Amino acid sequence: MPTVSDRKKGLIFVALQGLLLALIVLRAIACYDRLFDWNPVTILGWLLFCVGGLFSLYSAMFMGKLLTPLPIPINNHQLITNGPFSVVRHPIYLGLVMSAVGVSFMAVDTGLALLVLNVKSRFEESLLCFLYPHYADYQKKVKRLIPLLF
Repeated sequence: MPTVSDRKKGLIFVALQGLLLALIVLRAIACYDRLFDWNPVTILGWLLFCVGGLFSLYSAMFMGKLLTPLPIPINNHQLITNGPFSVVRHPIYLGLVMSAVGVSFMAVDTGLALLVLNVKSRFEESLLCFLYPHYADYQKKVKRLIPLLF
């Protein structure tokens, strides 16, 4: 069962994720003139940004009322392993990473965002393993963030 300490950690992760997203947006704004330099790298960046954003949105909508910004599962709900969760265990994070990488292709470096989302997903999974005994089997079958790789 998640503790008060887990909730505090979850709030810190949400704050860090929000800060990172704000930094990515601010860096993109600072490099505004490069965002519309239509070369192959920029086009790839826009493609990743848009596909990632749509995948995150689809994944969030798929979760419906179970969606929460905190990496703490809602008590008494069933584990979701279908839809986008059959591709990766953290599809919203994958979409955010895709969007961040897209922006990095256009303007910024996103290594810090990748690090925070990786650490946040590990924390979230420790709680999911506690709440769902079969989560370990799910981890063996489905990659965390990047289909077929990681």
